[in-house]
Amino acid sequence: MNKTVRRATLILALTPVLSLPATAAFAGVTGPTVPTPVGPKTPTSTTTTFTPAPGATASASSLQINGIITVGGTNTSADGDGGSASADSLDVLGQRVVGGSTTDPSKPAKGALVATPANPVGDLEIAPYSATVTHAGDGSSADADAALAHAGLAGLLQVWVLHSHSHSDYTPDKSSGTASSDGAEVQGPNGIDIKVLHAEASSGHTGKSDLLVVNGTEIGSSDQANGACKLNLDPVVNLLCLVASGGTGSNGVTTSGADVVTATGVIPGTTVVGAGSSAGSATQTTKVVHVHKMPPPKHRPATHHAPLPHTGPGLSLPHTGRELALMAAYGAALIALGAGVFSAGRRRRVQQFA
Repeated sequence: MNKTVRRATLILALTPVLSLPATAAFAGVTGPTVPTPVGPKTPTSTTTTFTPAPGATASASSLQINGIITVGGTNTSADGDGGSASADSLDVLGQRVVGGSTTDPSKPAKGALVATPANPVGDLEIAPYSATVTHAGDGSSADADAALAHAGLAGLLQVWVLHSHSHSDYTPDKSSGTASSDGAEVQGPNGIDIKVLHAEASSGHTGKSDLLVVNGTEIGSSDQANGACKLNLDPVVNLLCLVASGGTGSNGVTTSGADVVTATGVIPGTTVVGAGSSAGSATQTTKVVHVHKMPPPKHRPATHHAPLPHTGPGLSLPHTGRELALMAAYGAALIALGAGVFSAGRRRRVQQFA
């Protein structure tokens, strides 16, 4: 009975000592956990593209037979490079007889085939013309006038015969063009204005043509005719009168056109009083671009590549900092303690049986 009690007491006494290395070993199996970082969101960039307005153009003529003769013809254009203006009071077989052109703001073109000096009675100009341009920063403009004849009477009446006017204006944000032509126009006192065979075009608006306009009131207009005024005798002649057109194209350019009379066929393209223009506005587009990048590599726990505990020379116990030599000391001490206890127990039994 005493032998059994002594052995149980010895085992209980050794339990804390034996359990210490095992506890330390298990503590080294699982290392600290490193959280997996969350990658950033896919970055984006915004690109804004600004497209300047297209250049503006305008043209008009009072009488034109293609390649043969032009009377009272004007052309203007304006864009980011500047403006240009051309006025032809008379052009025969593609050659200018009376007229002028310019692209230089300091050099306007102006004159007439015949002109009387200004006087209180009145003045007379045969084939007058004028062409001017202006430049201001990124903008430009151009104006042109041409007619077969112009007369003034004592400052009371102004009479124009086969007269046209064209104007173009440009800024990077917006451009515009306007043109008009008349078979004849009379301006009198008290704001009286009578136009015979009139056509006008303005970019962004539908053109219009009229047989007669009295102080702004249209008589026999393209709206009233609604395309009913035409004569088709192909191939001799295809005649249209009071024609108007206009709109915005797929490229954003607005156009406008008007003719009092046009004819094609045996006669090569004839226009009696016509006008046209084109212009537009700037556009701005914004595009969002996604910048794709490879995701960062995922981080594993630090114990993934760690050596097993208690292997390899010179390794320390986890969380203790002591070397394996200390464990050897523990083992030697336990062996010595066991041997001492066993020897003491044997001497005691020998003494009991002696």
